[in-house]
Amino acid sequence: MAGMFLTITRANIKAGNEKEARSLLEKSLLPNDGSKPGDHIPGLIGFGLMRSKKDPSMFGLATVWKDEASFDALASNPNAKTGGHWVEKFMKFTDGEVKGEGFYIESL
Repeated sequence: MAGMFLTITRANIKAGNEKEARSLLEKSLLPNDGSKPGDHIPGLIGFGLMRSKKDPSMFGLATVWKDEASFDALASNPNAKTGGHWVEKFMKFTDGEVKGEGFYIESL
């Protein structure tokens, strides 16, 4: 499992925008044709949308990749620098910084 790579991104959502932010993330990330996200993005194993227990305005997004090279391949796409159109829309719902970090999965 040492080759797998995980990213975690956190963002505070402006009050009253939680439903819209969640809907946008789900619509943008969940294929609606019965396929898996990895069928559309090479190397993506899956992702999880999270919400903080202590701060309901804090959302998290975790992505799991086959390896760091798969993540880097997506990140090298010119549209990935800004995240494409859905990230621009998502940023309008946020209050403050969107923070992300990558991790090597040592074991599961």
